[in-house]
Amino acid sequence: MFRPYAYAALAATLLAAPAALAAPGVTSTKPADLPAGHYVLDKTHASVVAKIKHMGFSNYQFRFTKVDASFDYDPKAPQDAKIKVTIDPGSIDTATGADEFGLKFNKELAGDGWLEANKFPTATFVSTKVEPGAGQTGKVYGDFTLHGVTKPIVLDVTFNGVGSSFAPGSVKTGFSASTTIKRSDYGVTKYVPLVGDDVALSIEVEFDKK
Repeated sequence: MFRPYAYAALAATLLAAPAALAAPGVTSTKPADLPAGHYVLDKTHASVVAKIKHMGFSNYQFRFTKVDASFDYDPKAPQDAKIKVTIDPGSIDTATGADEFGLKFNKELAGDGWLEANKFPTATFVSTKVEPGAGQTGKVYGDFTLHGVTKPIVLDVTFNGVGSSFAPGSVKTGFSASTTIKRSDYGVTKYVPLVGDDVALSIEVEFDKK
């Protein structure tokens, strides 16, 4: 039986759908518009990619697949933001494939003489100071622990914006960051300088407000 009210409700839903789908996304790129609160990493939209010179022939890239992070933020005191990141060195992925060779290569770099993830299962970054810059940029100072060694590093950070995800009432934000470390500073010296000492880190992360 034809029910006019049901048809009208369905039509209204369909007409409203494009607007609803268009709503998620960045609504501001001003750090001051990021609401105060505690933010946790959206692990499905996070990457830590490393680049290292290989015998002078290439800038070889790999990534870590197990990453977690959180931060606390108050737009009235952005310099006091607290950030913590943890990485599982054993999750190194060289993208050489899931066959025997690829898995063996990943295991080799996570093992003895390299990251030694069995002895040092966690790498961490803990912020000590945030230095807001012009516009969307800034610097985050902190202590980076890798291979059992802790050294200060500085991240160059870009605030990509704040907005919402598809969940009603959600708050989502994202950042890009980069830095370069010397692996020898952390006791990872195998094949230096044949395999480069400098390791460039490129970080892309999204966070959800809790």
